[in-house]
Amino acid sequence: MWAGIGLLLGLVMRRRGHDFHAWLVAGAVLGPLAVPLAIERSRFHGRSLRLSKKAPPRDPEGFDVLAGFDGSKEAVVALESALGLFGGHVTSLTIASVMSHESVSTAAGLTERSEAQEGLEKVIESLPASTSVTTKLLYGRPDSALAEFARTAGIELIVVGPKRQGVAHAVVGSVARRLAHGCQTPVFVGPRVIPPREAQSNGA
Repeated sequence: MWAGIGLLLGLVMRRRGHDFHAWLVAGAVLGPLAVPLAIERSRFHGRSLRLSKKAPPRDPEGFDVLAGFDGSKEAVVALESALGLFGGHVTSLTIASVMSHESVSTAAGLTERSEAQEGLEKVIESLPASTSVTTKLLYGRPDSALAEFARTAGIELIVVGPKRQGVAHAVVGSVARRLAHGCQTPVFVGPRVIPPREAQSNGA
């Protein structure tokens, strides 16, 4: 029964931007005692979002873009597509990776943050040299973290890749779908990247 509590707690907390494995273990070890702790953590980070500063004034000559990067090819293609369409009108570009809240204070999180930063730097290297880019590590549930950063930083367009395939992504849900339906900032969703095997099958 406690293993079931751990699995359920891990899934629920993952949807709120926390580390799945950490809460899976906490639930399996502590059982029902982990539930009040999870509620307190969720409320704490919820209060942090509500205390965020207001958005700065926007530049009428262009618009600022925030691109979410999760290490996938879809995210890279989405960014390249957006720059191809809007490049001449982009005032600033921020590329952000979103990590769990627990990655801020754990040893494993230090490695995850380092790998995420390396991934962001590789994306920058693939962009035209004339593109001025900054990188950012955000924390929490991906759609909420991107939406909140966009609001407080005065971002005028969020760029994300389409829904990725697999059971894990089906359980967590589509970041692109959540942003498109619940974010006040306009969202550009990139095209789907068709795997080579699927492309060959369709061609046949």
